[in-house]
Amino acid sequence: MKYNYTFKRVMMLAGVVALSFFGTLVTRLHAHPCHDYSESRDTTVSFRYPLEVPMSLSGNYGELRSNHFHAGIDFRVGGVVGAPIYAAAEGYISRVTVAPSGYGNAIYITHPNGYMTVYGHMHCFADEVAEFVRGRQYEQESFRQDISFTPEQFPVKKGQYIGKAGNTGSSGGPHLHFEIRDEDGQHTDAFARGYYTIKDNLPPIFNNVVFYGLEHKDGIPESYYIGMPKYGVINLPEESYVCIDAVDKQEGTNAKLAVSEYKVYLDSDLIFHFTLGEVPSEWGRDINSLIEFKQKVVRGRTYVKSYVEPGNLLQDRIVHKERGVISLQDTLRHKLRIEVKDIAQNRAVRNYTVKRADSLFVGKLKDTLKDNCAVWFLPNIYSREGFKLGMPVGVLYNSIFMHIDTLENRITPFAPVWSAGSGRVALRSSVSVGIECSLPDSLVSKAFLAHVYNGGKLGYAGGKYDPQSRMMKANVLSLGNFTVAVDEVAPRITSTLANNAVVKGNSLVFRISDNLSGIKGYRVEIDGHWVLAEHDAKTRRVIVPLQHARIKKGVKHSLVFELEDNCGNVAGMKRNFTW
Repeated sequence: MKYNYTFKRVMMLAGVVALSFFGTLVTRLHAHPCHDYSESRDTTVSFRYPLEVPMSLSGNYGELRSNHFHAGIDFRVGGVVGAPIYAAAEGYISRVTVAPSGYGNAIYITHPNGYMTVYGHMHCFADEVAEFVRGRQYEQESFRQDISFTPEQFPVKKGQYIGKAGNTGSSGGPHLHFEIRDEDGQHTDAFARGYYTIKDNLPPIFNNVVFYGLEHKDGIPESYYIGMPKYGVINLPEESYVCIDAVDKQEGTNAKLAVSEYKVYLDSDLIFHFTLGEVPSEWGRDINSLIEFKQKVVRGRTYVKSYVEPGNLLQDRIVHKERGVISLQDTLRHKLRIEVKDIAQNRAVRNYTVKRADSLFVGKLKDTLKDNCAVWFLPNIYSREGFKLGMPVGVLYNSIFMHIDTLENRITPFAPVWSAGSGRVALRSSVSVGIECSLPDSLVSKAFLAHVYNGGKLGYAGGKYDPQSRMMKANVLSLGNFTVAVDEVAPRITSTLANNAVVKGNSLVFRISDNLSGIKGYRVEIDGHWVLAEHDAKTRRVIVPLQHARIKKGVKHSLVFELEDNCGNVAGMKRNFTW
């Protein structure tokens, strides 16, 4: 078997690059030490609860979300929009954002002590702020906004009304997403720091626990699924690790909240101890190294694993022995203890008996083509005829085997399907992919690099065509199968609004969709001038609030809606209506 790097060459090349990477790692860990609340609580900071409804959580700080830790608190508002929101402390509105995803409508308030509070997914802003934002939207002819303010423009007092809670952006239901950021911009755990208190006498619960076997081949770690423990003795190979799916519970809510501490003991030895603390936002993607990423990709389940990968920047809050590996050096029975805690120190425990039984796991790790070795602390560049892959240093959390080759079946006539590693491998940042392709000039503007998923389904990865190399090039956040595809199909606009209809309500609603490359932008005009049209990405709706459209009532109007996808295909709709 041939590799891009022999073991000796890897060790020779490792020196300078590894020192550079580890120097960066140490610097980052020193800059963001794991937060010790007992020593750093700021008793001079005083924040009021920003709602009037009884305090109840639908989400807390540190929940394990997709590619990040939840950065704030989600307060419940009774399942409907419209709960009034009040400034948590004196200060001024320093920023307002409006977007079809993310925080949706959001207000940022800067306070005299340098702290900032954030109010996300708002239904609407207080009238004075809303009027200013609409003016900017009409001035720029854009629904999206990111506006900064000076202290003199919108000062607020503690408890002042600033808007209503809603369901805008990437919200899963009506609630208030609330953050407190300190003077360094760090997202804080408001309950752990004592800014708020809430009754919590319930312990966390275990949803599931699974085990993975671990082998090292030519210095590269490879894992395989063992399964869920049964009653009695659990048979394990010489090396394995445990994956824990646990959530916290509180009175008065069905929410699955974050567990703040995980411990794993083998007999009397603590082999893994993770304390969440406060995670810098730039380390958010390292959650994919903390969890068993294969479970997330394949089954959509989030398990914290005891195995600590060498490239994981969250190691400042992990204590481990032998990287959290369950190492059984004999065939005797051993005790495995798993303990989880919430920030109120409520605890849940599971105990298992484990025993080494190597013979049961022979052949568990399937042999596959592994002609490339990607080393986690080195840059990795691979080139085949018609294909290029570039992986900068720091992209991988662990060294991996990779196979790069073309697949038998073509999905499109423009390029073969290239297999480059596995989508089950977590990446910290993007890698570059280039595929040589045959594109007629008429289709260059419609072409893109595509992910190829199971069943031949295509996913848009963007990119740009380089006519000199005849390659489609793009940066992607996952490995897997790729090809070059084109999108010649226009997006779609649908509406129940009939031509020449009489509209009795205060808004027009349109649904938008695209078959492949996704929505790039839209424009709505009434009587020849741009009007505000609010985009909600999660429901794929565009809503035109007629009361803000600057049109007369009781007369006939002409509406034109244009919608463009990421490959330049345009759809249009025209309607006449009376309001």
